[in-house]
Amino acid sequence: MGDVRPRVVARLGSAVLCCALVLSGCASEVPPGDFVAFGAPARAATPGVAAVVRVPGGPAAPATASTSTASGGLPVPGATSAAATVATPGMAAGASPVGSITQLHHGSCAGFRNTDGITDTTIPIGNIADLSGPVPGLFSSAQQATMAYAAYFNATSTICGRTLKVTGYDSQTSAIGDQQAATSACNDTFAVVGSVSAFDNGGASTVADCGIPDLRTISTTPERVASPVSFGTDAVDPTLVSTAQWRFIKSATGDAYQHTAVIYLDAGAAVPNADAYHATLDALGFNIVYVQPIDVTAFNYAPYAAKLKSLGVTFVQFEGAAPYAVRLKQAMQVQGVNPVFVMDSVAYDPAFVASGGTVLNGMYSYVDTSLFEDASSSPAVQLYTQWLHRVAPAARPSFFGMFAWGAMQLFTSLAVQLGGKLDRSALLAAIRATHGFTADGLFAPQDVGGKVTSGCQAVIQLENGQWVRRSARPYVCADVFDSNR
Repeated sequence: MGDVRPRVVARLGSAVLCCALVLSGCASEVPPGDFVAFGAPARAATPGVAAVVRVPGGPAAPATASTSTASGGLPVPGATSAAATVATPGMAAGASPVGSITQLHHGSCAGFRNTDGITDTTIPIGNIADLSGPVPGLFSSAQQATMAYAAYFNATSTICGRTLKVTGYDSQTSAIGDQQAATSACNDTFAVVGSVSAFDNGGASTVADCGIPDLRTISTTPERVASPVSFGTDAVDPTLVSTAQWRFIKSATGDAYQHTAVIYLDAGAAVPNADAYHATLDALGFNIVYVQPIDVTAFNYAPYAAKLKSLGVTFVQFEGAAPYAVRLKQAMQVQGVNPVFVMDSVAYDPAFVASGGTVLNGMYSYVDTSLFEDASSSPAVQLYTQWLHRVAPAARPSFFGMFAWGAMQLFTSLAVQLGGKLDRSALLAAIRATHGFTADGLFAPQDVGGKVTSGCQAVIQLENGQWVRRSARPYVCADVFDSNR
């Protein structure tokens, strides 16, 4: 098959995933030099025995990684920590993880200056999200979570006597909208926190030029990742893709991988994401027989389903917003086509499940967060959900909401610790020094400052309208693939 990848550059880091305990049948075909972070691909594990991966010069960590870390607090430039360094897949060698917000000490407020919109009573924060456009409310959950955390923080704490004031901006699911929102935020707020936009390349140079700290839910385009002031709590490097979700599903679904299709929306971040997924699947030995972009204006998906049937496709990786996935699955059902169907973490959304009904049953997804289904054992999920419903009673907690909540937690934690030293420059330095951040276990360890894709994720499958964990608790981990090679 000819190479149809015009741009092997990225992926929307909604999720990247994990290696299972049953890797005995999925040895990698990828050359060791194409893997990063650990210097070699994860070894196939003996059934029932956790594989071990190693950071060069560092300690070993089991492939089934815990979200808890040993660090005694968030790092501030110039400070040192005696905490042990945990070998976290996707975290740069030698980087120290950060711990719970409850372990922080408050920095001295002496010398605090009101800069960049800060007043004696408030610190203005901006949040930019796609609220309108082809998929209305696409990332509204991130803005809701940002405001929910601000309400929680203001009810319990201050930053040197100042509360948070959040202004929400609509990036309109467009590069122009993102640029316009970034311009407003640069002028009117101290920092931008919890943002997520499908066309976030629009404001990438704007935030860099004005020097505003841009602590995002996730950066969806290579341009935003490259911005020196932009960091995501879902700390995705668009050129690095976790292999483990596909290793796991490949081993769990027999020979389905031998007839694989990559289908994606021909717009925004979906295009480079699909390119990177294509490269990774190809490197892992998937036999890709069909690659198809779909215009966002297309309504009739029957021809695509018919093509899948004629080619005998048994494995589909779909990249795009949830409503389009439902449309494709419905067309496949009419054609009598039922391959293994996989989507990234965009699928982990109750609205998506409700919209698709039984047609979605059996599909796989993957997330690097705690599961809402396990909320009874996760205080972090409970806290996020409780405050979300106080601010927006009808809102549904989401994958993106968890990372937006985490972005606000990290921002406030660093600001409190900096105290009187807080300004844009000091905050950016503190963000760059943050590694292994989990938001008290809300998600897998993230190398926020290093912008290194996490290799720890949970593989889930939809069963009778409910997501069921298929991989080991809480996460399974593997190395990441450089899709630019």
